[in-house]
Amino acid sequence: MEAQEPFPMCSHHLTGALELRPVAGDEAAILGRQLVAMEPWRSLGFTAAGLERYFTRADPGLHRYSVVWEGRLAGVVTVRYPWLRGAYLELLGLFAETQGRGLGQHIIAWLVSETSIGGTNLWATVSASNHGARCFYKKQGFVPIGDIPNLVREGYTEILLRLPLK
Repeated sequence: MEAQEPFPMCSHHLTGALELRPVAGDEAAILGRQLVAMEPWRSLGFTAAGLERYFTRADPGLHRYSVVWEGRLAGVVTVRYPWLRGAYLELLGLFAETQGRGLGQHIIAWLVSETSIGGTNLWATVSASNHGARCFYKKQGFVPIGDIPNLVREGYTEILLRLPLK
């Protein structure tokens, strides 16, 4: 019997109203425009075109999913696997109107389930200035490992987070 690989590139129904599906080409531009209007991407100097390229470029280790809630595009999640004995949540961005509805919690639970197939850690980074995201990750059980100054942009600090799974 062949071992199951985590993060298959297909649709995943997390709840009756919440679905993750591979980012479609026409969604990449929308996602880029939405994210650059939000923090931390606005302050970090991201561009819509740059994010669109990130969502569409060839990268076999990066799994990119559109977040669809109640049939509408609601955000994006990207995860790199394998990464340091687990997976690395590179980006989780939910549009403002869908935040605070438990979608992120369902997405993290799915990431933990998928990562547990072949790893023992779920990693993420968060901008030090993004207090809402820091609080969210803390509630999900992530612990800070260390600061990484100037990782994304000069003068800004990211914090490496780890969620041990075993």
